[in-house]
Amino acid sequence: MNKIFSLTGALAVAATLTLSGCGIGPETGPPSSAGSVPSTASGMAMPDAGSMELMIHIKGGKFIDPKPLSAGATVTVMNMEGAAQTVVSDDSTSFNVSIPAGGIANFVAPKKPGSYPFHSETADMHGVLTVLSTQPSQAATMVCADEAKKNVKEILALPDLPRTTDNWDGTTFSCTYPLSIGDFRMTVTEAGSEADAAALAKQLAVTLQAHPIEGLSNLGLPGYESGDGTVIFVKDNMMLHVDATAFPATVGPHKVTASNFAYEVATTILGCWTEHHG
Repeated sequence: MNKIFSLTGALAVAATLTLSGCGIGPETGPPSSAGSVPSTASGMAMPDAGSMELMIHIKGGKFIDPKPLSAGATVTVMNMEGAAQTVVSDDSTSFNVSIPAGGIANFVAPKKPGSYPFHSETADMHGVLTVLSTQPSQAATMVCADEAKKNVKEILALPDLPRTTDNWDGTTFSCTYPLSIGDFRMTVTEAGSEADAAALAKQLAVTLQAHPIEGLSNLGLPGYESGDGTVIFVKDNMMLHVDATAFPATVGPHKVTASNFAYEVATTILGCWTEHHG
């Protein structure tokens, strides 16, 4: 496989963006329920040491934001001030809770992932609650699906489908392919919007010194690549990052460059996304 072959494949994907046999990757269970807090009979939460970082603290005339937590988790607010306080989401509908002086109160985090700015009743304190998805989307897990593995197997002429390991941190699903020639990784970050995904991709491209993919090769999507095996694409609210920088200069029987390999694999994923999600 060479650069001409890669571009031909790209044009085919650009024309139809439809591949057969695309599937989803391994099922990923929800994160631990560390964000939940047991309640007493009086309804007041009794936080343990593991939940302290998942609480909103009111201290010194300001909010101390909690770490990101799971959708639908119980959020505890600890008021360390001498006066009653109120925590209200900026959209006025996601949550609204009053906390007595020196007391604590609970509310349920929104079920939709995203960032939820909030303020005090007098609007002199502000914070942000970050809610994570309990599971990655089916589109994200396709980087670990059999179609992706088959593509890697064919390009590199592997005897068997490669084994993979995966991880989901609430916003990014990663799939690592440990190969004898070096590991490569595909990650999908699910942003709140297409604009957010595009901004993340641009920032990552600057960090990795990847330049924009131009002409027909960009498939009409925001895309970036580097000569050492980095390819980044954005479709809808998802940022795809293929990292083959650990590969040697060329791989497989056709002496494919690391960057061409990353590009070929990326177009496979984009085709699967379009087939299943339009």
